[in-house]
Amino acid sequence: MADAEGEREVDFELKERAMDEAPVGITISDPSREDNPLIYVNEAFERLTGYERETVVGHNCRFLQGEETAPEAVAEMAEAIDAEEPVSVELVNYRADGEPFWNEITIAPLRNADGEVTNFVGFQDDVTARKEAELEVERRKRDLEHLVRRINGLLKDVTESLMRSASKEEAVREVTERLAAADPYALAWFGELDLVSERIVPSSWAGEGESLDGVEIDVYADDTTARAFDTRSVRTSSVDDTACADRIPGARSMAAVPIADRDTVYGVLTVYSHDGDAFDERETVVLEALGRTVGAALNARESREVLTADNVVELEFDVADRTLFFVELSAECDCRLEYRGSVNSDGAGLSMFFTTDAPPATIIDIAERISEVEDAAVVSGDDESNLFEFRIGGGSVVAELAERGVKTRSIVAEDGSARLTFELAPSIDSRAVTEAFRDRVTGSELVAFRERERPADTKREFVGGLEERLTDRQITALQKAYLGGYYDPNRSTTGDELAESMGVSRATFHQHLRAAERKLIGEFFDDA
Repeated sequence: MADAEGEREVDFELKERAMDEAPVGITISDPSREDNPLIYVNEAFERLTGYERETVVGHNCRFLQGEETAPEAVAEMAEAIDAEEPVSVELVNYRADGEPFWNEITIAPLRNADGEVTNFVGFQDDVTARKEAELEVERRKRDLEHLVRRINGLLKDVTESLMRSASKEEAVREVTERLAAADPYALAWFGELDLVSERIVPSSWAGEGESLDGVEIDVYADDTTARAFDTRSVRTSSVDDTACADRIPGARSMAAVPIADRDTVYGVLTVYSHDGDAFDERETVVLEALGRTVGAALNARESREVLTADNVVELEFDVADRTLFFVELSAECDCRLEYRGSVNSDGAGLSMFFTTDAPPATIIDIAERISEVEDAAVVSGDDESNLFEFRIGGGSVVAELAERGVKTRSIVAEDGSARLTFELAPSIDSRAVTEAFRDRVTGSELVAFRERERPADTKREFVGGLEERLTDRQITALQKAYLGGYYDPNRSTTGDELAESMGVSRATFHQHLRAAERKLIGEFFDDA
């Protein structure tokens, strides 16, 4: 009997020590006493809550609750205790110093031999790290869902606006108006590059603030809009970093969105907000998606217009680079040269034709000293004006631009300077052509950029069909005869002279010329 009592004493001491040294908080309450107070807490509970045992024994454990404690979890514990059933909840509790923590509480009833509940034991475990990680996952999920809804909603509205618009100008206006009306934006404007001044100029704006008439931003300036255009990426900053700061009262932050598709930048869409933190990482994602959508829509519209419209772009440059042979000739000969056309012959390189009022001997003498000119010859002329053929070596700027689909429309050189006019399709990137020309010709200045309609006649199709039927030799013979005045009433040049310029016999020249004339006339009458 004594041994059994000893075993029970050892067993009780072991259990008490195990509870005292357990790694989780343990409490025991007495429901037979008023308000079910605590009658025992272990050391882990003291470490977890910061409360000493002497201050909490005799009190209900609700002292751990506070402002952010969920009443639903408290009610769930109360109901389980009233029903004498186990329960497990997670809720915010507060330590003795007021610091909140997430507490995982499990409560179980203790019964005597008759099955009556004599006590409740509670286990507390700090699960703050796990709970905050779970809440962060939920927050990110909600943010992502909100972001997707925002992107889809904004893109849907903008896409519908783009589809309704009848022109690029109307499309841009619709987009700026739609953005200016959306939270958190206050104003939006679309800027396009003026190639001549190399400045970004607003073409459409909507929302709060003053008119943006007269605003110009140097494309190379340290400006948020200019940086977005240059880097082709969304840029954000405070409003102080923009040229329009004084036009938008109350705005605190801004973002500039490049509108681009593939290699073409159509402009920059700049938006402003009164909220200083409006353009965070999530908002940047929205704007990037918007920029791609608008860029693709403008590209599709431009592609349709290129197929249906009959218009071209003209770029006009002033140059004084004397490495260009016609500039050097105009300076050395004190003369005027006007471009008449060019011929690209297999194996012979590019031949460019100019009329000039300078004496032939002077032109030939100086041309021989210019490295760019491989050969110079008089094609036709008289005492007042002569047509010259200049055969150019590799690397001619005219040939380089022709490879990009750019046509040289006119060149006029006089007194050591020249004005060149180029023609290109709207689908060709005008800015890339301009940069290529500036890189190639030192000190060149773009003085005009314009769009004009082609003649109503489908000349391009006619010429394209004819070129497919003519050989290179036939085209050369026909073009030299035309430029050389062979078809003029007074026939200023002979077949012998043209044959010599091609390096063929008179009979061979006329054979090529007649074949070309026959195909040209056939193309005309076959179409008719």
